[in-house]
Amino acid sequence: MDRGIVLIENLDIGDIPNTPKNSNFNNLTLNPSRNILLKYAQVYGWPISFAQEQKGELIQNIFPIKKTENQQISTSSKIELGLHTETAFHPYKPTAVLLLCLRGDPNAITTYAYVDEIVKHLEPSVVDTLTKLWFTTSIDDSFRTNGESDMELTCSVLKNNFSKNVKAEQFFDITYDDVLMKGVNDEAIDALGHLKDAIKNCIREIVLKTGDLLIINNKTTIHGRRPFDARYDGTDRWVQRILAIDTLPPASHRDGHVIITKFGK
Repeated sequence: MDRGIVLIENLDIGDIPNTPKNSNFNNLTLNPSRNILLKYAQVYGWPISFAQEQKGELIQNIFPIKKTENQQISTSSKIELGLHTETAFHPYKPTAVLLLCLRGDPNAITTYAYVDEIVKHLEPSVVDTLTKLWFTTSIDDSFRTNGESDMELTCSVLKNNFSKNVKAEQFFDITYDDVLMKGVNDEAIDALGHLKDAIKNCIREIVLKTGDLLIINNKTTIHGRRPFDARYDGTDRWVQRILAIDTLPPASHRDGHVIITKFGK
């Protein structure tokens, strides 16, 4: 797949009801949007979800919820959603994140940055440090909505991924979370600081309009969202999300399309 993003515009999503105001709404069957998401997700692998997130729903609805407006979670609105790899902590991270905009908001700006551009702003010694298992990240709030315990998991930020098409040309995959990631020693902490500075130089922005489908390469592109004002009156931004993975986890870690990997004790 493309190493960055793909934007497909003006898709026919049918008639859209009022944006729900809380997570207890009836999960309406919006067939046009569901069919679009499933069609494109299958291009990038197997559509999947996670047992701990939105009860394992394959098509996830993302809209502002008042009780989470200040959390680092997709249903927030008042705070900056930090740039991140989707489920950075997870051993079976999705390959692609697909966001279909059912109702746009010109003030809700999606941010993203490509690893290929980020590494150009880093010294080779910093890049080398970022490939070491000297970093930790913890579990997303969206996986702990029922009081589940948190834990730190070890990872590297960058992973060597040599191009199969261009000999001797080196590329990297990235695992990153602006809020949750930490370095475990002074060298790692310093490298993380340089990385954050580099990312600031590479941030791009896009505003999703009604009918837009944004496809993000989760291996190479980190994404986030600027804060915006939610109204909670049925007219708020509403995005549907589906995830796809190019290599299925072992059978013991999935139940149908749902990844059931457990964390903590």
